[in-house]
Order: sequence, then C-alpha cells, then structure tokens
Amino acid sequence: MEHALLNTAQQPVECVIATGTRLNIETVADFQQRIRLGLNEAMTVVLELDPELELDITALQLFCSACKTAAAEGKRFTYRGQPPKALLDLIAAAGAERHDHCVNNDSTCFRKIGGLEQWQS
Repeated sequence: MEHALLNTAQQPVECVIATGTRLNIETVADFQQRIRLGLNEAMTVVLELDPELELDITALQLFCSACKTAAAEGKRFTYRGQPPKALLDLIAAAGAERHDHCVNNDSTCFRKIGGLEQWQS
C-alpha cells in the first residue's frame, strides 16, 4: 500500500492511498491508520483501488466509516477509477447497495456504485 501527498503551501490538498491487493480483517487495521493519517494531513483522501483487490466486509465498513469521519471534519474521502469486481460483488452480496442520496458523500459513495450491473450497462 502506497501513500502520497500532493502539497500546497498550507495543507496538502490530496492524499492518495493505494489499496494493494488485499483488504481484509488481517490487513484493515494498518489500512485504517493510513486513512486516519491521510485525513489528518490533507483535505481529500483518494483511494486508488487495485483492479485485483480482494476484500471482505471489514474493508467496506472502513470505507463507510472513513466517509462519515471525513464529512464530519469537512473533508472528502473518495476513490478514482472503476471499482474492482470484488468490491461490486461484496456490496451486492452484503445487500449494501445504496440507490438513494448519501448524506456523507453523495457523489462517490462506495455503496452507491450499485453493484456490478451498473458498471456493465
């Protein structure tokens, strides 16, 4: 997992964190610390989701928690690119699709991506 900052004179605008290939109960604590550090350092934390990412429900819970924490701090937590198939499948399997407005981050809500069908159409 990589961690990069795009700096300005005051506070970095953006912190980019690469997920690596595994986010599960064994690795999520370290990843949570990276997100927390990113939110402390920058106005926006951006995840670069590995296309081959393997993850479990703890990762999805962390993504939602990070969105809520960022919103409470007046910051953004988001991702770039197309979500990996494993994330789409997990969201659908967990029944966690969000098709309505998200109060924390409506534009890039991890759950609002709506399952694999949305990306295949």
